[in-house]
Amino acid sequence: MSDPTLGQDAQSVDFRRHVFYIHGFDPRGTPVYHGHFREGLGEASARWARSITIAEPEDEALASGRWTVRSSQEPAGPRVETRYEMLLWTDIVRRYWFPRQQIRLAFEAFRFAFATWRRGILKRFYRPAWALFVAILMTPALLVLSVFVGLAAIGLGVAIAAMAASAFDAPAWLSMAASVAVAILVVLALLEAWRRLRIWLNVWWVTRFLGYLLGASDGRFERSEDRAEQFARRIFEVWKQGEVDEILIVGHSLGAIYLVRAGARLLSKLPTGVKGPKIVLLTLGHTVPLYTLLGGDGGFRRDLADIATSERLLLLDVTSGSDPGSSCRIPLLEGVDLGRRSPRVISREPDFHDILEAQTFRRIRLRPLEFHFQYLKPSERGHGFDYFELVTRPRPIETSVASR
Repeated sequence: MSDPTLGQDAQSVDFRRHVFYIHGFDPRGTPVYHGHFREGLGEASARWARSITIAEPEDEALASGRWTVRSSQEPAGPRVETRYEMLLWTDIVRRYWFPRQQIRLAFEAFRFAFATWRRGILKRFYRPAWALFVAILMTPALLVLSVFVGLAAIGLGVAIAAMAASAFDAPAWLSMAASVAVAILVVLALLEAWRRLRIWLNVWWVTRFLGYLLGASDGRFERSEDRAEQFARRIFEVWKQGEVDEILIVGHSLGAIYLVRAGARLLSKLPTGVKGPKIVLLTLGHTVPLYTLLGGDGGFRRDLADIATSERLLLLDVTSGSDPGSSCRIPLLEGVDLGRRSPRVISREPDFHDILEAQTFRRIRLRPLEFHFQYLKPSERGHGFDYFELVTRPRPIETSVASR
């Protein structure tokens, strides 16, 4: 069945695009991502001298997980209509969103650090993926440091309390009470400091998404290939209708794992010799090499090799070398055997340090989750990578990116 909005004002639309967005390891669903998009409309319109609007009311877009983006450059510039559609796997995320017990989460953090050390990944990532190297070791290091600092602080506090009681010739019971009180105050202060630190650095979010990667790689968690097949069928349905000029499939963060699986299954459905809309696969802040190097999922490596060498689509990678939620500058195809096939992958860095104002970049450098979501926000200086410009671009992405 055709999407009704795609046929509206057909004569006045110069370019039509369908965007499928696959989110990362995030249980929040459509409202968060629709909110990101709405928040950026005004700034993106001003930066790129375009009128960029969403056609549907907010409640309708949230209910369907789809919305229509209309972009135009006045007075006589090209008009673009983009159908934006969420491909959700939030139910799977929630299934593996580890319990809130901090002991269990701490165990998962140490498990992942050990696994990456044992498999040589930490050594491989040390320089080209320094931000992720730090993210992998961050939670274990903070936990160990907290224990040592806590024990030292308690010991020092108790010693000072005992010395003070002795100096004033206080009875033994008072000295003991003072020592216990000091120890309790130190523990409470350390717990509050830990609470603030884990919120600021999103410690448990990092632990959860790394734990999911390891579990899926080792086969302890389901790899959700059925969901990837559902995604592929939906994308093929739009391709078969032929009502758009281009299909853009976006895999953000861990969503890139589903992008690879769905892309390979889509390729198997495309009929030989039949032309259709151009297909572009876009990875944003991906963790693909980390998953590949963890090993255990041979089918995924084959899927990645297939989409990276296919003539029927373009694989575009946009990942920052400073993003702690990504594999940074580790090549997308690291650890994948292509045989004699040649890759068709275009890699670009978003250069956040250049497209953002200095104060914005300094702020997000200290907030891992905010940095990781910067891919979905407009450029503040009106040049370089801009997600809004890309999804409303009035020409094929493959042509314009490849020509750079």
